[in-house]
Amino acid sequence: MFKKPLFNVSFAELEKQTLEFWKIENILQKSIDSRPVDRTKAFYDGPITANGEPHAGHMLTFALKDIMPRYWTMKGYRVTRSLGWDCQGIPVEYEVEKKLGFQQKKDIEDYGIDKFNQLCRESVSAHREGIIELEYKIGRLTNSDEEYATMDANYIESIWWSLSELYRKGLLYEGFKVVPYSTRAGTTLSNAEVALGGYKKQVDPAVTIKFELTDSPNVFVLAWTTTPWTLPTNFALAVNSKIDYIKVSIPNSGEQYIVARDLAQNVFGEAYTVLAEYKGQDLLGKTYKPLFDYFVGKENAFVIYEGDYVTTDSGTGIVHLAPYGAEDNEIFQKVGILSVDVINDQGDFVDEIKPYAGMFYRKANKYIIEDLKQSNQLFKVEDYEHDLPMCWRTNTPLIYKPITSWYVAMSTLRDKLIFNNATVNWIPDHIKEGRFGNWLREVKDWGISRTRYWGTPLPVWQTQSGKTKIIGSFGELEELSGVRITDPHRPFVDDITFSIDGEEYRRIPDVLDVWYDSGAMPFARFHYPFENEDLFESKFPAEYIAEGVDQTRGWFYSLLALSTALFDKPSYKNVIVNGLVLADDGQKLSKSKKNYANPIDLIDQFGADALRLNFFSTPIAAGEDTTVSAKTVKIITQEYLLPLWNMYSFLVTYANVSDWRPQVGEHKPINPKNKWLYTRVDHTVHEVNWALDNYRIPQATREIKACMDDISKWYIRTARTDFANGDTEFLQSLYNNFVKLIHLLAPFSPFITEYLYQELVVSQSAEAVESIHLSVYPENKLKWDEAIKTSENNYTFNKDDYEILIKVDKLKIILEQGFKLREVSAIKVRQPLQAMGIEGIELEPWMQDIIKTEINVKEIYDKKVSDNIIEYQGLVLSLDDTITPQLKEEGLVRELIRNLQITRKNSKLSKEQNIKLTIQASEEIQTLIQKYQDTISQPVGVVEWQFQTLEGAENTQTFKLEQDIITVSIEIVG
Repeated sequence: MFKKPLFNVSFAELEKQTLEFWKIENILQKSIDSRPVDRTKAFYDGPITANGEPHAGHMLTFALKDIMPRYWTMKGYRVTRSLGWDCQGIPVEYEVEKKLGFQQKKDIEDYGIDKFNQLCRESVSAHREGIIELEYKIGRLTNSDEEYATMDANYIESIWWSLSELYRKGLLYEGFKVVPYSTRAGTTLSNAEVALGGYKKQVDPAVTIKFELTDSPNVFVLAWTTTPWTLPTNFALAVNSKIDYIKVSIPNSGEQYIVARDLAQNVFGEAYTVLAEYKGQDLLGKTYKPLFDYFVGKENAFVIYEGDYVTTDSGTGIVHLAPYGAEDNEIFQKVGILSVDVINDQGDFVDEIKPYAGMFYRKANKYIIEDLKQSNQLFKVEDYEHDLPMCWRTNTPLIYKPITSWYVAMSTLRDKLIFNNATVNWIPDHIKEGRFGNWLREVKDWGISRTRYWGTPLPVWQTQSGKTKIIGSFGELEELSGVRITDPHRPFVDDITFSIDGEEYRRIPDVLDVWYDSGAMPFARFHYPFENEDLFESKFPAEYIAEGVDQTRGWFYSLLALSTALFDKPSYKNVIVNGLVLADDGQKLSKSKKNYANPIDLIDQFGADALRLNFFSTPIAAGEDTTVSAKTVKIITQEYLLPLWNMYSFLVTYANVSDWRPQVGEHKPINPKNKWLYTRVDHTVHEVNWALDNYRIPQATREIKACMDDISKWYIRTARTDFANGDTEFLQSLYNNFVKLIHLLAPFSPFITEYLYQELVVSQSAEAVESIHLSVYPENKLKWDEAIKTSENNYTFNKDDYEILIKVDKLKIILEQGFKLREVSAIKVRQPLQAMGIEGIELEPWMQDIIKTEINVKEIYDKKVSDNIIEYQGLVLSLDDTITPQLKEEGLVRELIRNLQITRKNSKLSKEQNIKLTIQASEEIQTLIQKYQDTISQPVGVVEWQFQTLEGAENTQTFKLEQDIITVSIEIVG
């Protein structure tokens, strides 16, 4: 006997029991140890930034990181599943700064770098438990064998080795460039980080400025800019030699102005007079008066130069050049203008730029504009809305700043990056050549140095004369300095110096881009190359990685960049890129909007399986944004988990009623319905294996769902009588295939499948493996020479099985159209009819039996039986909708049976419980019951009937049968 199924099941409660079982029995470790070492599949866990509370987005990535390792394990592979922790960088620092109320970097230095970094370390540790709890509850079990943290000393030493290797290969260099800069964070950012931060619309003052030519008093070149704060460092103007320019006068002004011809109307409107025409070439070399006195006399400055990028799309066709533009600095380098930087780390003007000294650059805009107005150098000012890049962590606008930084020369590896990416399987595949491929084709050198505190210190030591030494290990540094490193972080490593040939070397204060930390995880987690060389090589590259779409410019890129630069190969073979979790209103999840539920609350309400299936069944597992909320999870519960539970309840109920136990050994069904069931499930086995082997998780989920629907909505429905009769072939067929189905579903829904496996398999066999996750995943082993190819995935059937699928598909069409014929006649299915005509197909007896039962007709003919006709896909169906008195009576009996079964259900009776039924009804209904007593008794489980009045009786139920009101009382017998 099987244990009686729970009537009102709580999946969340079952999951708590299952988690406890896994923990007590150490199922994860057994799943690893039971698989051979020489059959290993490597999965990389993208390090989690432990700087805040987990949310629904975390649940998604945890689920995606869990499904494939579970699948591989059941396929016989050894898969370790350890976490990675991204512990350093701006994300962690910023959280600590907020807690301390700091507003700028100086606050950190005043507080003490050592104390600040200790708080960063503690902050990371504080958030670990919440993340681990969520992973555990979502079903992602992990072990600590290969767990890593980017702040660990061994990890940092491996990174130092990698940097020394890049330097040795000529790929690491120091350069002066205009780079993205966060004034709030006080550090440079990489182009990838700019992409992560995205853009936001901002309104800034746009000014048109008058630059007076030195050889032509009262003749002004007009230039337009949206960054007035850069005007104190205006060093040149640029024109395009191929553009036409004009000199004009305007009413009520004694001044003359030079602008591009095509933009004159935009600048002046209709009221201007053309005085002269120029080619841009004619303006090159002309000098003009500086706007401010700060840099008067600067060599090669205040001259008009060629700028081939200058267009007439906007502005005046003349561009103001300052140190804060990349193209500006390229021109400065060509013509010999030495660049400067008058904005400090926090975005304030330096002391030399009075009266704006100490003023934040954006705040200074209005004062600069006012001063230019007073000096008659302002032509026009207006509000201008434009998109500005944002800091990915502080959500503040970025500027571009001329800074000396350290770079990895990724642009020299562009072709290799593209080649390596071509070998990777991307899901969705359009990202490969689209979002990611486009990024690689335009790849820039990677600025990796950050002027921050809590991060991997750059192992760069320099002398005052400019000599550089890149340290590749702690041992090398100890040999040079005599100092043993105990903590490689700032400020401890900052004080270590050494001398070579009489020159002292000091470490530069920069730390490493946090994305370099995460990209180094394939080798750094093993302390490679200092140890574990074989272990690293056995797990490089990864078979599979998974993260969100934002990581195309983040972790996906840093992994590929470093593996290409260091090992000349990609670090992963397959990538699933998930989309973003959206709220019910389609908006992104936001802490400030509070538009999402606590993930733990969702799990406690619905269970983790429902959440996992919500992720796996939607396009979010293939790169598209999808809503995930209490509403969607409830729907998934209704569509997946409840039907699965109902199938289990159905099987166990009829097995217990028939006192049936599953038989061991091969089972060969005879009944066509059971042959269909085996074939249908085997087909699903193949499709799911193919989809998961190719990382198409939504497709695999849909295949399982379709199979579940076919079993519950077709097979079980059409075979109810066979189960009610205790047919052991049907019980064995459903048992075997349902068990196979839950094995298929195990990586997707590990909890419910474990519970069902324990109840259906472990409870029945002492030889069963103790957990479904230690068992073997179903596979098809059909030989090619026995088969017929039927799909692009090369799935094959033997001829008989293929034919049974085709026949059932035809049956489904006939039933669907037959129900439509009933709808046209407005006749309920419970009302028997005499005949149905079916032309265009040869129906076997078993097929006719199903049609008769489902459509509820007495006879089937291969000819028209009425004018109530439907023609569909070569079939001609007709239905005789004449209702004779006899048929009417039989219909009433069916209605009565249905209502009595509802009363049993309301009384929470099990199938095997028999009843005495007391009934109050009209004489006509009593006569009907007596006439069809045997017909009614069997499906309702009535062993004794009694007719009497029930007025005033307790525990009665009432229902209507056409115009008659019927009251019943149920008493359990035996």
